[in-house]
Amino acid sequence: MNDLVLYSGSRSQKIKMYTCYWLGYIILFSLIQGLPTADFWRALSNECYSVLPKILFVLLIVEVAMPKLFFRKKKMLFIFCYVLSILIFAFIQRLIDNYIIIAYYLTEWKSEPLFSAPVYLYNVIKLQFAITIPLSIKLVYYLAEEKTKVQTILSEKLQAELFSLRNQFHPHFLFNVLNSLYSKILSKSDHSADIVLKISDFLRYSVYEVNTKNIPLEKEIEYLKNYISLQQLRFDNRLELSFSTNGIIESQVIEPFLILPFIENSFKYCLDNASSPAWITISITASEEWLVVKIENSLPSDFSNTANTENSYSGVGITNVKRRLELLYPDQHILTIKNEVDSFFVSLKIKINDTH
Repeated sequence: MNDLVLYSGSRSQKIKMYTCYWLGYIILFSLIQGLPTADFWRALSNECYSVLPKILFVLLIVEVAMPKLFFRKKKMLFIFCYVLSILIFAFIQRLIDNYIIIAYYLTEWKSEPLFSAPVYLYNVIKLQFAITIPLSIKLVYYLAEEKTKVQTILSEKLQAELFSLRNQFHPHFLFNVLNSLYSKILSKSDHSADIVLKISDFLRYSVYEVNTKNIPLEKEIEYLKNYISLQQLRFDNRLELSFSTNGIIESQVIEPFLILPFIENSFKYCLDNASSPAWITISITASEEWLVVKIENSLPSDFSNTANTENSYSGVGITNVKRRLELLYPDQHILTIKNEVDSFFVSLKIKINDTH
């Protein structure tokens, strides 16, 4: 039987499945008892008379005792009710055997005492046989349902955490850009309108794509280019930047805003000194299986090299993206961060063949 249909379907479906089960049970035991004596029809009628206690016993245990006791962790009470029920229904079965079946249909048989151990035990075994399949299916369905609930809870927790992480954008970049815009407007720079347009695109992407599970890699790259353009407008000619893309960019997808924190940090560190020139090299390569992002940036001459890599290249943005990588690409990403004497180097490899 299909356990999910039997126990999670509509009431009419459940009745149909139980009906099929009991018809199969009656025919099976009629064949077992009737074939050796070549009297199938009498065995069939006997099974029909004696099936009612079995049906009641199965319904009592499977549909009442299991949901109300066993599944509510009252297992000792369930066992007590199970044993008591099987003994009571075995006794009812003995009454039907002696006072209906033997009295009217098997008159040549001699009735046994109601509590005759061998006959009573036989009825207990038949009851146990009758309940084994429905009880097992009920238990399997319950375990499957519990597993589904756990998976749903974990999935909802994961989505809630990802939602929180995606929304942890720091406003300092926009504040810096707005300050730059203000200075450009005061100086009547031709770049003012361009900055406004790029800020608009930047905010539109941030607001509408932040909760999208996967976006085209090509779209993410355009967003990064927009971000870089805004940074370059802020710092004029101080920054020498190389940005390149290679491979199968058009057909790949990626979780949004995974690359930005690393690029943001590269601007933060290489332009830490207000006057010195700086350089950043960004390379994005996509194959059918892997996305490889490499970012390297210069460091100011007075940058402290005493701190270790984790402490130097840290902050909420990087911690955020590391956690998202762990949740979204467990065992499917490689993040390498190197703190050299005069530069920072970041390499991020993400296995993207399963994200389509």
